[in-house]
Amino acid sequence: MKVKIWDGMVRLFHWGTVLLLPLCWYTADQGMMEWHMTCAYLLMSLLLMRVLWGFFGTTTARFDHFLRRPGAVIHYLAHWRHHKRPYFGHNPAGGYMVLVMLLLLMAQVLTGLFATDDILAEGPLNPYVSGQLASSMTSLHHLFFNLILASVALHLTAILFYRLNGVNLVEAMLTGYGFTAEGRRCNARTPIRWLLPLTLTTSGVVFGLILPLW
Repeated sequence: MKVKIWDGMVRLFHWGTVLLLPLCWYTADQGMMEWHMTCAYLLMSLLLMRVLWGFFGTTTARFDHFLRRPGAVIHYLAHWRHHKRPYFGHNPAGGYMVLVMLLLLMAQVLTGLFATDDILAEGPLNPYVSGQLASSMTSLHHLFFNLILASVALHLTAILFYRLNGVNLVEAMLTGYGFTAEGRRCNARTPIRWLLPLTLTTSGVVFGLILPLW
């Protein structure tokens, strides 16, 4: 049965991250630090929005839906060959992969606030910490990026594996619709009462942090 699985907010975060993460790398590699920081702040706002959505969003977006007990993850990994039906949302292992990605991305943007290249660019909070702490944060900033690359590689491998087994995860994240044997439907409408605070919060992050750069 083909049903609505992913709401627009989840897909906006996913594809926004797909766009912004390589832009963050490219602009830093080319020394375009104003643009690098702009992309990083946009990514930060998406992360903030996704964390809030994990508590107040639609069914499959919420943490309490896809973060299952560790025993369920172990059972899934031990018997993954026998799982024929698609899950309604993230499978037990995939849910924790989402959590790991969110934590790595948050660590990346937070350490970037303190980082410096010791030449021209520095994060907005760099002047408020010691040189030693700033150096440590800069090293962690590079380390977390490498860990993000590793997690992205694992994510792409999983996508390819599922595609070879007849499950098109990319199409589901593009359209919001996917197949599930559970016959359940996601409450895909954005709760109106959360639209205003989410919009104000993310807009405040974007305009409050980006505009001073220009």
